[in-house]
Amino acid sequence: MSWIAPVGWCAAALLVALWLAVSFMAPTRRRESLEWAAATSMYVALLMLFTNLVLRARAGDNTLGLVAFGLLWIIFAGGLLVSFVNTLRSLRGPGKQQVSATH
Repeated sequence: MSWIAPVGWCAAALLVALWLAVSFMAPTRRRESLEWAAATSMYVALLMLFTNLVLRARAGDNTLGLVAFGLLWIIFAGGLLVSFVNTLRSLRGPGKQQVSATH
């Protein structure tokens, strides 16, 4: 369990650094990649927080805490997966076809 806190704090520090970098950049493809990387680091930080809370609830035989924090863990794990895929897509660059949510 000792690895959870350092990973979470490093992700939070990376999130702050990326948010600062994004704040001072003009809208470009590089900024979009940094935005998705910041979102991914946010989800990593939140996932580490809820991993710690799930482990504490499990150790304390707290069923309500386990269910509540477990549900939030699942939701943020899904968000991490989506943001990670979008980070990789933004780093890859534009494809041959531009796909829009409305087309």
